[in-house]
Amino acid sequence: MQMKKLFIFILLSFTVYISFSQNEFPAFGKADLKELLMKECSFEKEANAMKLIDFQETEITANQYDIRIKIERRVRIKIFNKSGVDAANIIIPYMRKSKKSKVNDISAYIYNLDSSGTNIVTQKLQKDQIFKEKIDQGTSTVIFTFPDVKPGSVIEYRYTHSEKNSLHLDPWFFQDKLPTALSICKFIYPLGLRFDYRVITTDSITSEYANKQSQHIRTFTQKNIYAFRAEPMMSSIKDNLQRVEFAFLPPLSTLTILSAGGSRWGVFNKALISAPFFGEQIYVNIPGTESILDSVKKISAPGEKVHFIYQQVKQNLKWDDNMSFYADDLREVWQSKTANSAEINLCILNLLIKSGIQSYPILISTRSNGMSDPDFISLGQFNSVDVLVADSLQYYILDGTQKYISYKVPPYNILNRDVFLIDTINFKWVNIVDNRVLMKTNITVKAELNKNGELKGDAYIAYYDHSKASQLEEQHEKAKEKEEEDKEFIGKEYAEIVIDSVVEENAEDELQPLVHKFSFTYKLSNANDYHFLDPFFLSNFRKNPFNDSLRRTDIDMGSNQSYIMYLHLTIPDDYQIDDLPKNILIRSNDSSMLFKREIIRQGNVLVFRNSFEILRTVFAKEEYPGIREYFKMIYGVVSDKIVLKKKN
Repeated sequence: MQMKKLFIFILLSFTVYISFSQNEFPAFGKADLKELLMKECSFEKEANAMKLIDFQETEITANQYDIRIKIERRVRIKIFNKSGVDAANIIIPYMRKSKKSKVNDISAYIYNLDSSGTNIVTQKLQKDQIFKEKIDQGTSTVIFTFPDVKPGSVIEYRYTHSEKNSLHLDPWFFQDKLPTALSICKFIYPLGLRFDYRVITTDSITSEYANKQSQHIRTFTQKNIYAFRAEPMMSSIKDNLQRVEFAFLPPLSTLTILSAGGSRWGVFNKALISAPFFGEQIYVNIPGTESILDSVKKISAPGEKVHFIYQQVKQNLKWDDNMSFYADDLREVWQSKTANSAEINLCILNLLIKSGIQSYPILISTRSNGMSDPDFISLGQFNSVDVLVADSLQYYILDGTQKYISYKVPPYNILNRDVFLIDTINFKWVNIVDNRVLMKTNITVKAELNKNGELKGDAYIAYYDHSKASQLEEQHEKAKEKEEEDKEFIGKEYAEIVIDSVVEENAEDELQPLVHKFSFTYKLSNANDYHFLDPFFLSNFRKNPFNDSLRRTDIDMGSNQSYIMYLHLTIPDDYQIDDLPKNILIRSNDSSMLFKREIIRQGNVLVFRNSFEILRTVFAKEEYPGIREYFKMIYGVVSDKIVLKKKN
């Protein structure tokens, strides 16, 4: 344990990820009449509530065997109307493992005007009104709300968050879902440590620097920040918030340069290879895995070896929902049967290497954590580790936390992202791009219309790769909320359709598409003798994500996509086709998106085929007007109906 602490102290001179700033503002616990009389946010008048102050002071202290991070946070909020009252429901999440992370010293006040409108009423939250709740194996939250909150109220709270022997600090986000009048972060750290920072903002900020005794003090301030509005198909919220990020840099002496490949990333690479919580775990002998290694020897194909090890580790270790690139002793982890993301994936890597499979650890930043940047020298921007397997013909990226994804499919959470490959010699940055169609759904329907205007038939839906994972995750979430009948995963989506005889196939087979087969009855809408058939009645292809006139963020589709719907429809003799949509082809200017509709009529049988492909994943926000117009055309076509008239 002492050796691990010493290693962490040495690495502290290499990396931390943070931000900060400062200014003068009202004392905590003191009401301000001007704030209570405010009727609106001066720079975002439609806001329901706003942050008056968002302040954080982060102090790092370190000695040879101990690192402590102390964060003092203070937030002050003005409520303008009933819709803004939700801002008084406070949730403070924090990572909790082995009691190294704590949130305490919580204090909160609410200020209101009395009935006369001139006197201030101050209430302090009591301890029994503040709750701590365990969310999962690695996360807890502090939860509280304010009594007597109403339009016009001002609320504020503060707390202390302390970390011990941790290197990761989140960036400071100036921007939030509420507009913010004053956002400040102050960062205090020991002298002698070199650092870098980057400012990612659209508005100007003020920075200050001072040193006092044995400490550096840096502050960053931003004022009048508009609320952040999430947009469909962004890369992630974190990628698009205005923020400041900091990283401590490793020293580059001549000896360090020669031994680490001449770069600061080389220093990190070398440090992690020898780290007890990382590189050492790759080669330990893990008791209990001998039978797995013996079974692998009997498998000849390299891909099948990878698949077997990937499956065995996932079956033996349960993910605790904690993302990390720090692993405890894998020998103990294997016995406990519970592991964080690093422990699961380093176990996979350990067994792959012992089986002669060329494999490497890669440091990743998941989609929700934000994009990593090769030009920003910081380990703090990573939040987990995956495994890259180099085959003679192709590569695989494995993540044992992914429940439903095959070893042949890269995890969705790192597609179109840069990752850092750890290796004794050839460490490097790698961009994860896969041009295959990894979101694919095929729907086949054979149905017949009866004399009562009901469509009866059979449907076959196949979900591939990430579409399969998304569908199963959605079903899993619904199952947790309420135990439902087998057919409800479709019935809730298509309320006007009666579903029967549902069969699900390949849910447990990662190498095969998920298949749903079922019979259905669909009552067509009608007006007098006219009946209207929506060809997309079994489709999730409903809502246009690009209706807004303006776009502030880039578009990230995630992966190339394909959606194919095939409908074979038999119409009885007592109906005639009054209006039939025309065949159509809609192609984007760069040919990256293609929508095609084909309709074939043979007597009383209609064959209706729709396909929609997206063969490019990332679009700059400047391209939005063209994308918006393209999707407007597509969704105009999707709404076309087949009109049938009943003969007299």
